[in-house]
Order: sequence, then structure tokens, then C-alpha cells
Amino acid sequence: MKLNFITIMVEDIKKSIKFYEEILGLKVVRSIELDNGHIKFLSNAENETMIELIEMKNSKSVRVEGMIMSFKSENLLEAREKAISLEYKVSEIKTFGDKPEHFIVEDPNGLKIEISI
Repeated sequence: MKLNFITIMVEDIKKSIKFYEEILGLKVVRSIELDNGHIKFLSNAENETMIELIEMKNSKSVRVEGMIMSFKSENLLEAREKAISLEYKVSEIKTFGDKPEHFIVEDPNGLKIEISI
């Protein structure tokens, strides 16, 4: 079995797309326009990772505690500096036991994204 995609209900799809493009390098690969909202699928170049963003009128956006999505980066320091320069909320680089070095950045909806090496 393979993870197909993760769906995130968002308040502002444009801000969310900007975050996932700028920070994670994902691109919009499919769009569905509805009378009451928008659905956008974003993927990496290899189509290994896919996120579905949904913005619907009169719908609640994601409110998550205790969930973190983790992505690998080839250059942790560069990724962190980019997130800081784009004025996202970014943690210090951390190391816990055998876990790889990583930092946390919050998306526009408050979802925590871990970037590791």
C-alpha cells in the first residue's frame, strides 16, 4: 500500500499554495473549481509526494495539534534561511537522539512542517 495524498482544508488557498511552492518546492498539478470553492493538488517533480488543498466557503480549515508532516531537504541550513527570509514561523535546528537534524516551519494554517536532512 502507498500513501496517495494528504488533504488539508485551508482558509486561503493562495497563501497555502505560495507556502508549499516556496518552502517545499511543490507545484500545482491539478485544479478543480467548484461553485463554493477550489481544490488544488500539489506534487513534487517526481510525483512521489502529493498534497490536496481545499478551500470551501463556509467550511472549517485544518486545526491540528499533535500532527507534523515531515519532508527531507538536501540543504537544511539553506531551507531554514529561505523560510526565515519569507517570514514564516521557524524553529531552531534540533537534534533528538538518532533522529536527523531538523527544524519546524508553520504553514499559513498553523500546520507544523518538519524539514530534515
